[in-house]
Amino acid sequence: MLELLPRVIRIICLVLTLVFMAQGLRWPAFAATACLLLANFWHNNRIRSTREEQWPRTAIWSRTIYTALLAGVFGVLLFEDLLTPDPLFQFPKLLAACWILLLVQLVAYPLYAFSALRSGADLGGPPFWSRAARIALTVAAMLFILKIDHFREISVGAGLLLMLASGAIFLYRYYREPEHRKPLTLASQLTVSRIVLTPVFILVFFYDNNLDYSDNNLVFKALSLVMVVGFMVTDFLDGYFARKYNQVSTLGKYLDPFSDKISNMSIFLCFLASGYANIWMVALIYFREASVETLRTLAASQGMTIAARRSGKWKTAIQMSVILLILIGALDPVQAIPGVAEVWETFPQTLMGIATVVTLLSGADYFVASRDVLKRYL
Repeated sequence: MLELLPRVIRIICLVLTLVFMAQGLRWPAFAATACLLLANFWHNNRIRSTREEQWPRTAIWSRTIYTALLAGVFGVLLFEDLLTPDPLFQFPKLLAACWILLLVQLVAYPLYAFSALRSGADLGGPPFWSRAARIALTVAAMLFILKIDHFREISVGAGLLLMLASGAIFLYRYYREPEHRKPLTLASQLTVSRIVLTPVFILVFFYDNNLDYSDNNLVFKALSLVMVVGFMVTDFLDGYFARKYNQVSTLGKYLDPFSDKISNMSIFLCFLASGYANIWMVALIYFREASVETLRTLAASQGMTIAARRSGKWKTAIQMSVILLILIGALDPVQAIPGVAEVWETFPQTLMGIATVVTLLSGADYFVASRDVLKRYL
């Protein structure tokens, strides 16, 4: 019965949150959601250490009740925002989308779960994305309750993206044949995390709704830097775990460079908008990436796989280093150092020029090494 305790505590915390919000008691409601956050961490730890299917029907119903109560909390928050007297009020699109998605999940999850249970399929535990979405939504609820404007849109956006990722995994499980249903490996989940979090980076980078990144709040500049470090760490860990746990797969070989391109090109476009890169630099980098992907497609049509080359790894490392240095240089404390402001006039463009040259050389290396593939078409 100990496995059920975190489920019960989570539901109690949500009920208390709704009661306190209905009475206008914001700090008690905040305390209840803080307890909910701790209960979510505890529940996630229990999932890793026990088997979810020990109590399959209880797990399904408790999760359904949890989703219903969480949808109620976000419904109340949405209703409060809609009644705001602020003349500059804008419709809370992210909050509304999050609430709608919770309602969809409230209907879809029990239908899927009970259907899988009747067919004898292994439910397993909720995917990483679902557990992470609970954490993000709980943090978002806490920020909305206290009306902390600076971070709540980011937390809601992160929760929305994580819920979409979780829903995609459930659709994958539902529509594939039972004998082919395989969960994403840890390495692939880390790789996908870069794709999912890239839109969050863009939201953080342009949080002040101004293309001039220097005007952004220091907190969000630091958060952008932390996210890039996270991209670099996950890029290292996905390869490390794939080799350590023998999880090297064809999907991973394609997904890893794809996630690097998605995250890096998105960041370069942010730099272009902020004046840290020239358009010809980003255009040449995009040309190289698209050309190499076309080369991979041609090889795949012949049953061949073009593995990542050393030059490609160097290219990615240098691109990430350039991104890191530019974001560090843009921090307000760094800009306040004597002489930095003068150097900064040309510093980002110089680094981006180096990254562009290395990227083009890497692309040439791929084409030279893949001349056997090209001979079949030229």
